[in-house]
Amino acid sequence: MKETETTENEVMNYKELSAYLKLSQGNLRQKVMNGKLPFFKIDGAVRFSKKKIDAWLEEHHKGAKRKQPHFPIGNVENGGELITDGGSKEI
Repeated sequence: MKETETTENEVMNYKELSAYLKLSQGNLRQKVMNGKLPFFKIDGAVRFSKKKIDAWLEEHHKGAKRKQPHFPIGNVENGGELITDGGSKEI
């Protein structure tokens, strides 16, 4: 298997996870130290489960979607309705 290929049950080290997520190893180490990334240790060496990393990514992505600002949609130049994703109101 090539270094950048991963399988569902694969265990990765920092270098492999760095390539998989396209994040620096330093960034990953910081996330581990802050408890923001799922990991485990084998004989004191930090390792990552691809399955758990994928689940973390999915949850992280959902959280990022919820935090995005809501921008108005519609024609506001003619005094029409300002339509947002939460409903509409006259302006």
